[in-house]
This record gives sequence, structure tokens and C-alpha cells, in this order.
Amino acid sequence: MRHGHEIAGNLFEHARDIILVIDAESGEILDANLAAQHAYLLSRDELLSRTVDDLRGTDQPTVAEQMQLARTTGILFETVHRRGDGSTFPVEVSSRGGQIADRSYLCSIIRDITERKRLEAERDRLLATTQRALATRDEFLTIAAHELRAPITNVSLQLQQLVRIIARAAPLSQIQVASEHALHASARLAKLIDTLVDAQAARGLLALAPADVDLAEIVRAVTERLRLRAEECGSELVIEAPSIVGHWDGPRLVQAITNVMVNALKYGCGKPIYLTAVAHPTSVELTVRDGGIGVRVEDLTRIFGKFERASHLDYGGLGLGLFITRQIIDAHGGRIEVESAPDEGATFRLQLPLRPTFA
Repeated sequence: MRHGHEIAGNLFEHARDIILVIDAESGEILDANLAAQHAYLLSRDELLSRTVDDLRGTDQPTVAEQMQLARTTGILFETVHRRGDGSTFPVEVSSRGGQIADRSYLCSIIRDITERKRLEAERDRLLATTQRALATRDEFLTIAAHELRAPITNVSLQLQQLVRIIARAAPLSQIQVASEHALHASARLAKLIDTLVDAQAARGLLALAPADVDLAEIVRAVTERLRLRAEECGSELVIEAPSIVGHWDGPRLVQAITNVMVNALKYGCGKPIYLTAVAHPTSVELTVRDGGIGVRVEDLTRIFGKFERASHLDYGGLGLGLFITRQIIDAHGGRIEVESAPDEGATFRLQLPLRPTFA
């Protein structure tokens, strides 16, 4: 072919991949294209003064065996090469032997695979994240099924009992008790469903309806809601919440404080639960303290995550209460913190600005 050598030379020089011609016996670099000079940050003369072993990254095995395979059958492998400034980069090497006159050589086409490795690492990270998410989902579905089944069963049993009581014309007091139990179980079921809905909403910004409200009224609503539960588990509610007016979403704060109090009653059942509120010039600090099982130091951050619970023991619940609480407090421009140690109870502090700036 006319101009064959000229065409081959152009292909050699302008190829995007690194091309090295290497002496098969000594490993000396006999020729290197422009891409090699750019990749290794070395001039052509500097490359020709080195061996292929000089280009290998630190702690790499000897190239003798790979060179032998390249001479006989050709070889494709990944390794790490070193630039002239000492930095390294991953490469894929395709090498095959040849013969010119009485001299054996290797032609190595080398591709910088830095971007490929980055994408592979990102793929592995996403895969691991997905696998963790699926495992969390499966665990959550198991917990949710268990938690939702209990109140549904209770409602069914109480209604069956109510039917039997009515059938035998029992006193109204028995009918009232059975009805109250059924209502209590249905209220628990409604609470679980509301929690699931709120957790879904918390994936974005919570919709707030702020107005001037009195924290004392909010706390009163919470304690009235939880008084029966506190009596059932034998925990006294010790409340110190003076009148403090702030610009908040009242129902959302009732929900947030209820979640923290429910958490205290769950893990501190049988011991007093203390709720105090203290006003500062521009903020208020509300503290909920229990004397329960406490939280390990390594779990103090984890418990605010979705589907997380303070104890690895089965205390019930969906593991969403504290997650939603943090979303509500964050939406008000505040913060929630916890101090605890195993067997020493837990203290939750909710700090809220009196006049939040809502986005």
C-alpha cells in the first residue's frame, strides 16, 4: 500500500490510547506515542530511557511472567502505572509479542481506566446502598405487619366480646368497658397509620401551618393524651411547663412532643417521666427525662434515623417516632439532642426559636 508507513505512523502518534513498543528481553521502552507522553508526564526521550518496570506503580509484582505470556499468547490485564510526578493511575494493558529481524518486542496498548474505576466504585456504592435499603424495607415490613396486626386483633376480639355482652343483655357498664377497649385499640391502629403517612411526608419538607400558640396548652394536650398510658405502666408524669407563646405549628408540636413522651414511657415504664419547659429571650428549651434503660453512646445518633429504635430488644413500635420528631423540629428551625447511657435513662432536649423563620 502506498504511504503505508506514513499512515501507520499517524495512527501510532494520534491514537487516544497509550502505545509502547518494549524490548521483550530487557523491558526497555523502544518507542512511545504522544498519548504516552501526556499520560506519564514524560517526554519521549525520558520514556525511552526507562523500562516498563519503571512505569509500574509501587508494590506491583514483577512483569517478567506477564511479558513471557505476552510474547507467546498475548495478555490482557489491569494494573497500576506511575506518572513522572510520582502519582499513579489504573490502566488496562493489552500486550502481544512480535519479531523484527532478530529482535523480540512487545507492543502494548494501554488504556487509562480511571473513569471506569470511578464508575465501578460508584456502582458498588449504589448497589450496597440499595441492598441496605432493601434489607431495611424487609425488616420494616415485618415490624409493621406485627405492630398493625396487634390492634386489629384487639379490635376484633373486643367487638366479638361486645356482641356476646349485648346478646346476654349484660349491664351497660360492661358494654362501656368493652367499647372503650375497642376504641383504644382502633385509636392505636389509627396512630400507626398516621405515623406511616407522616414518615412518607417527611421525605420532603413538612407542610406547616404556624400560628401564635401557647406551649403550656400544647403540653397539656400531650399529657391528657398520654395520661391513661402513663397510669397503665405505672409512670408518674411530672410536668413543669409555664405559659410561653411562640409562633409554631401547634398540632405538629403536639405530635413531636407526644413522640418523645411515648418513647420515654416505652423505655422508662414504671418510673417517673419529667417534662419541663424553660423560656429564653428568643427561644424555648423543652426537656423530657426518663429513668429507663437508656441508650448506648454509639446509638445516640442512630435513633433519629428512619425505622431505628433505641433498643435491640422488642419494645414494639415502627421506629419512626423520633425520626418524625426531628423532621418537625428541624422544620421549625430548632434542634433535638439526647444525652444518655445504658441503665441511666435518657434526656431529650428540644430547642425551638420563639419566632421561627419559615422557608
